[in-house]
Amino acid sequence: MSARLFECSNCGGFSGYRSRPRNFMEKFVFPLLLLRPVRCGDCSRRSYQLTFVPARPRRESKKEPRAAL
Repeated sequence: MSARLFECSNCGGFSGYRSRPRNFMEKFVFPLLLLRPVRCGDCSRRSYQLTFVPARPRRESKKEPRAAL
Protein backbone atom coordinates (compact mmCIF):
# COMPACT_ATOMS: atom_id res chain seq x y z
CA MET A 1 0.00 0.00 0.00
CA SER A 2 1.50 3.32 -0.99
CA ALA A 3 1.06 6.46 1.10
CA ARG A 4 -0.78 9.26 -0.64
CA LEU A 5 -0.44 12.94 0.18
CA PHE A 6 -2.96 14.82 2.30
CA GLU A 7 -5.43 16.85 0.28
CA CYS A 8 -8.21 18.85 1.93
CA SER A 9 -11.65 17.98 0.59
CA ASN A 10 -12.85 21.54 1.32
CA CYS A 11 -10.18 23.82 -0.18
CA GLY A 12 -7.78 21.41 -1.90
CA GLY A 13 -4.83 22.46 0.28
CA PHE A 14 -1.91 20.09 0.85
CA SER A 15 -0.77 21.14 4.34
CA GLY A 16 -2.35 18.80 6.87
CA TYR A 17 -1.60 18.80 10.60
CA ARG A 18 -2.43 16.16 13.17
CA SER A 19 -5.33 17.24 15.32
CA ARG A 20 -5.90 16.36 18.97
CA PRO A 21 -8.49 13.60 19.54
CA ARG A 22 -11.62 15.09 21.12
CA ASN A 23 -13.86 12.23 22.23
CA PHE A 24 -14.03 8.51 22.97
CA MET A 25 -14.46 7.54 19.32
CA GLU A 26 -11.44 9.55 18.18
CA LYS A 27 -9.25 8.28 21.03
CA PHE A 28 -10.08 4.57 21.00
CA VAL A 29 -12.25 3.46 18.06
CA PHE A 30 -10.77 5.37 15.11
CA PRO A 31 -7.19 4.11 15.76
CA LEU A 32 -8.53 0.55 15.46
CA LEU A 33 -9.93 1.55 12.06
CA LEU A 34 -6.55 3.15 11.16
CA LEU A 35 -8.05 6.67 11.12
CA ARG A 36 -6.84 9.86 12.80
CA PRO A 37 -8.07 13.47 12.91
CA VAL A 38 -6.21 15.90 10.64
CA ARG A 39 -6.68 19.67 10.32
CA CYS A 40 -6.05 21.58 7.09
CA GLY A 41 -3.40 24.27 7.50
CA ASP A 42 -5.07 26.52 4.92
CA CYS A 43 -8.79 26.52 5.80
CA SER A 44 -8.62 24.94 9.31
CA ARG A 45 -11.25 22.33 8.45
CA ARG A 46 -10.97 19.09 10.38
CA SER A 47 -11.30 15.67 8.73
CA TYR A 48 -10.31 12.04 9.25
CA GLN A 49 -7.52 10.46 7.25
CA LEU A 50 -5.88 7.06 7.19
CA THR A 51 -2.82 6.79 9.41
CA PHE A 52 -0.77 6.05 6.27
CA VAL A 53 -1.39 9.57 4.92
CA PRO A 54 1.54 11.75 6.02
CA ALA A 55 0.57 14.72 8.19
CA ARG A 56 2.77 17.21 10.01
CA PRO A 57 2.92 17.24 13.82
CA ARG A 58 0.52 19.58 15.61
CA ARG A 59 1.41 23.25 15.61
CA GLU A 60 1.97 24.62 19.09
CA SER A 61 -0.24 27.38 20.37
CA LYS A 62 1.08 30.93 19.96
CA LYS A 63 -0.51 31.99 23.25
CA GLU A 64 1.67 32.94 26.17
CA PRO A 65 1.77 30.33 28.94
CA ARG A 66 -0.48 31.21 31.87
CA ALA A 67 1.16 32.42 35.04
CA ALA A 68 0.82 30.14 38.06
CA LEU A 69 -1.45 31.59 40.72
